[in-house]
Amino acid sequence: MLDIAFKDFKAKKGRTAMCIIGVMVCVLLIGTVNLVLYEMESGLKGDLGTVNGQLYFEKNGTSFPPYASIIPQTLGDEVLTRAEVDQAKSTEALFAPVQTGESAQYTMIVGVTPGKEQAFLENATVNGKSSLVGEGDNAVIVGSEAAKKYNATVGGTITVQGNQYKVVGIMKQVGSGWPLTIDNSLVMPLSHAQAVMDMSGLISTVIITPSGSIDGAETSLQDAYPSYTIYSQKDTQKTLDDNLSQIRIFMNMISTFIFLVSVIIIMIVMMMSVKEKTKEIGTMRAIGTSKMKIMALIIYESLILSLVGGIVGIILMSPTYSMLGLLMGAKEVNFLSFNIPGAIVLQVLVIVFVIGTFSGLIPAYLATRISPIDALRYE
Repeated sequence: MLDIAFKDFKAKKGRTAMCIIGVMVCVLLIGTVNLVLYEMESGLKGDLGTVNGQLYFEKNGTSFPPYASIIPQTLGDEVLTRAEVDQAKSTEALFAPVQTGESAQYTMIVGVTPGKEQAFLENATVNGKSSLVGEGDNAVIVGSEAAKKYNATVGGTITVQGNQYKVVGIMKQVGSGWPLTIDNSLVMPLSHAQAVMDMSGLISTVIITPSGSIDGAETSLQDAYPSYTIYSQKDTQKTLDDNLSQIRIFMNMISTFIFLVSVIIIMIVMMMSVKEKTKEIGTMRAIGTSKMKIMALIIYESLILSLVGGIVGIILMSPTYSMLGLLMGAKEVNFLSFNIPGAIVLQVLVIVFVIGTFSGLIPAYLATRISPIDALRYE
């Protein structure tokens, strides 16, 4: 049966090409949409990890990163003295986004108390120094993505909004998806961040490492400061789920629409194929070919076309995603180096199999309904 299918492909090159292109476009679009969602989820889950085991004391109605929160530093000083707070491992912090050059991308300035950088950096690996102590007001520890944007090197200088900074350390990439806040950050002394952002006496949050139970500390602090938010990892998870739910629905709708269009296109083409082969199918039935073999022939054709289109789509997925990154402002794009996660490849292969099977079912059924006598009269 397979040899008959391949002969039919050669005889009908235009129809074959149309099917392959249809599946390729379907796979490329669905794969890219799912890849964007996968990378976004990976990035946001990475941000979730930066809140692990900590609490963020901030203004009500804000979340992570807390750049929209503005609270008096005197209040932060008060919070740090509470028994629930491990003062040695906690810090006041100022988060402020700054535009990167003429692009629409932003880098996050994170001002912290020198010597308490680990409250934000956590277990991030730093090339160079991981502390700002004794390095001067203009010293910065740069996130991996920010380092790329500013061409930063350890010991070198970078210019951000007219201010020069000495790079004392560069963090290795933390996130595996879209750039995280920590990967896009410039960590500097709190006093200097307040000066350059004209926010003297103000902070965004207090990054708290509890001295005891995190749940107990959260409850105690929330009771003491009901007008403020004690933001925990659980709250971050809820925020991420809320933010992603609408995006998931929208992207799933797009994927479903693309999938249905592809199934219909291949189904129409396969029905045309059945009609063109009416006499051939009638001859096969007349010499004793079973209905199951006729059905298998049509489904084989559909599956092969879908598989070829799917493979081409998977190959083109990496450069397409890289092109998308370029359009979104990425400066360094290698069109051949992006590794597609195995989960996405598996998902696409399942989609290809489903497209090939379902789009061939109705044409295959119609082929089994062809009467040998009527088919031999068919012109």
